Amino acid sequence: MRIKRIVQGGMSALAMGAVAVAMVPGSAQAVDWDHGPLYDRGKHAAAYIEERGDYLRVCDTKTDGKKAWVNVFDYDSGDLLYSLTDTKNDGKCSYRDASDGGKYNLAEDRKFDVIVSHEPSDNSGSYHFQFLNDH
Repeated sequence: MRIKRIVQGGMSALAMGAVAVAMVPGSAQAVDWDHGPLYDRGKHAAAYIEERGDYLRVCDTKTDGKKAWVNVFDYDSGDLLYSLTDTKNDGKCSYRDASDGGKYNLAEDRKFDVIVSHEPSDNSGSYHFQFLNDH
């Protein structure tokens, strides 16, 4: 394993920490976002999409006690595939990607509809975005 050989080669603890951060799935350093930020009206919620690896990030951008969320739909069937909510209400983000398996591994060469919103969940301030997952 490459990391084991690096450690055995005398890599410093500080440098090892930098490697670990860069390898964390969904971290800002490791992902070059194809789409985003995608904001709801009022900029309470922001979403980011990276097609390669099917990364989705949703961020609560205001510490107002209202949760940010994203719904992902199959564009052709209209079926809800999954929802992702940032429950922290502190400006931090929540992530999902293909490595989570199942519904998070989006089909290639298909279109998806993404709705970015925040509470209340009446969709009055939602933003709709479509993308083709082509890589």
